[in-house]
Amino acid sequence: MKIDVTHIDSEDTQIHGLPSAVFKDSEIFQQESETILRKGWVSIASAQQLENVGDILPVRMGDASLIAIRSEDQKISVFHNVCRHKAAPIIDKPCRVRTLSCPYHRWAYKLDGSLRSAPKFFGNSDRELTEEEKSDKGLIEVRSVVWWDTIFVNISGDAEPFEDFIKPLDQILEGYDSNDLHRISSTEYESKSNWKLAVDNFLDGYHVPFVHSQAVRLNSVMNQEDLFLSDNIIGLKLPSGASDKPAKTDKPLPTFKHLNKDNIGTQQWFGIFPNTLLFVDPVWVQLIIVRPEAYDFYTETLTIYAANPDTMSPEYDKQRETLSNVLNHVNEQDIELLDKLQITRTSPEADKGILVQAWDQVNVRFHQIWLEKMKQQ
Repeated sequence: MKIDVTHIDSEDTQIHGLPSAVFKDSEIFQQESETILRKGWVSIASAQQLENVGDILPVRMGDASLIAIRSEDQKISVFHNVCRHKAAPIIDKPCRVRTLSCPYHRWAYKLDGSLRSAPKFFGNSDRELTEEEKSDKGLIEVRSVVWWDTIFVNISGDAEPFEDFIKPLDQILEGYDSNDLHRISSTEYESKSNWKLAVDNFLDGYHVPFVHSQAVRLNSVMNQEDLFLSDNIIGLKLPSGASDKPAKTDKPLPTFKHLNKDNIGTQQWFGIFPNTLLFVDPVWVQLIIVRPEAYDFYTETLTIYAANPDTMSPEYDKQRETLSNVLNHVNEQDIELLDKLQITRTSPEADKGILVQAWDQVNVRFHQIWLEKMKQQ
C-alpha cells in the first residue's frame, strides 16, 4: 500500500505509532534518503576504527556511498566514494593505502582527496595535468565532524552548525570526559529489517528485562526517566541503573575520571536523530551506528569503549573481553528479534497496536520527529 506521509496523523502516532506502511515502502525509503539522511547530521563510523594514516572505511548511507579517510595530518575527512570521471566506486572494503586508485580508469587520488593523476587524460600525448588543471577534479568532500569518537556527516552541507545540534547533549554529558574513551571492540551487523525499528528498539526500555533477562533485572528499569533534550535528541535515564543491574564483569572496571558523584551509578542512553545510538555507563560506553541501505535492510557498527584509559591495561584483559561478549550478545538478541519484527510490524494488524503511556513516550517522540522531518520535504 502506497502512503502519503502528509496524511499521517501525528496524534494517531501517540496511540498506535507510525503506520505499518512506512516500514516497508521503497518510495518512503527514497524520501528518507533525500529528506533525512542527506539533510541532517548522521553518523557513519567510530573515529578509532581509523587508527593509522591511510586507513579508509567505505560506508553506505541511504542512497549515498561514502569513504572516511585518516590523512597524513591525522585528520579524518569524508568524501563521496565516487570517481570524478565516470562515478565508479573507488573503495569497496576497508583498507590502508597511501594512494586511492579508481579500478575503472585508474584515476588516482591523494589521502586529502585531491587528484594525483589521470592516465592519458589528453589521449595520445605525453602531457600531464598541471596542478591547476587538477584542482577541480578531486574527490567531493562531505561536511564532517568528530564528536565522542563518532564521525558525523551532513551530506547536503546545509544543516545547522553541529555545535548547535549537539549542544543539549553536551550539556547533559558535562563531567564525562570523552577524550578518555578507548575502543575495546567494533563489531559489524546486518539486519533484514527497517532501520527505524532498530532505533525504536534501542529507545524501548520496556523490552530490556524480558529480552535481555540475563543482563537486566525488571526492577532495574522501573525508575527510568524519559529524556527529551531537543527536536533531535531523546533518550532514557536510570539514576541507579548501573548499581541495580547485574555486574557485567567479575572485577569492577575503573569509572570515567572526575565523574560527578551524582552520575556514579547513572546509566543514560540517547537516540541522536536519525541513526546514532549512544549508551553511557560510568565505566563503559556503547555506540551503535545504524546505516540504512534499503527499506528492509541496514548495517550497523557496535563499538564498545572503556571509559577510563586504565581499563586498557593487561590487568583487565579478561574483563574487557567479557564486557564485549555480554554487550554483543545483547545486540545479537535484538537483531534476531528485529528480523522477525519486520514481518509482523509491516502487517495491517500492526496498525491496531496500542502503545503504553508508562513506557512508550520516548518511542512516540521518535516517531513524531520522523514524521515532522518527512513533512518538511
